[in-house]
Amino acid sequence: MTSSILGNLVSKSLPPSELLSAIAVSAAMLLVLTLLKLPISLSNCTLGAFVGAALASSTGLKISSLVEIVGSWVVAPFACAFLSFMIYEIVIRLEESKPLVSIIRANRIALVAVVFLVSFMLGANNLGLIQSFVVSMGNQELSNIIELFLFISAALGIVMFGKSIAQVVGDKIVGLSQIKTFAAMLSATILILIMTAASIPVSLTQVIIGGMLGAGVSRRPWRINSREIGILISSWALVTIISAGLGFLVSHFA
Repeated sequence: MTSSILGNLVSKSLPPSELLSAIAVSAAMLLVLTLLKLPISLSNCTLGAFVGAALASSTGLKISSLVEIVGSWVVAPFACAFLSFMIYEIVIRLEESKPLVSIIRANRIALVAVVFLVSFMLGANNLGLIQSFVVSMGNQELSNIIELFLFISAALGIVMFGKSIAQVVGDKIVGLSQIKTFAAMLSATILILIMTAASIPVSLTQVIIGGMLGAGVSRRPWRINSREIGILISSWALVTIISAGLGFLVSHFA
């Protein structure tokens, strides 16, 4: 993920003031939205902030890379939904003839394994994205210190705010069984792996919710809150645009 933003989207010669402005806007937006219990991805805030910073500077913006990233964000939730639907149907058929006790035990083990995989891929993609900004500073000793604080702060964020965001996604958007949750998480893992290999900063909330919807509509009864989903989808676009505007303004006056 080293060149996912700096190098592909904007030039590595982005001035330090613009770089810091974009990072500050990304962090501020993510903090505010987390406090408001809105499951918005770091990628939305970061992309918008760096687009704004690049427009405010003379380094320019690579439109082809921007189209690639935004296009992948549009396609990924649908791809994840389809993949989740297929995984659920396959798992259901495999478990039809198995004893109930064995099914419950297997589902629990599978859920633990797939949560580990999602966390691993999230670290590779989103934390890798943050780490790329640290690497760009060029000071190895300082980079090591910042990386340490990066992982400590990530752990603190999970402890302090992770539960409230998880409740929004798990309780208000889609009601899932163990098998449907497994299908949603596994499909998200596969999509994140593909996008990380392509150096594309992925929005975890987009692929996860796409996977949840795919699993959620696989068999009736459905438990989908269309109002919450509509608000969430609108907020993805709105947050990216607001981050771009703030990135432009902060970089312009920095």
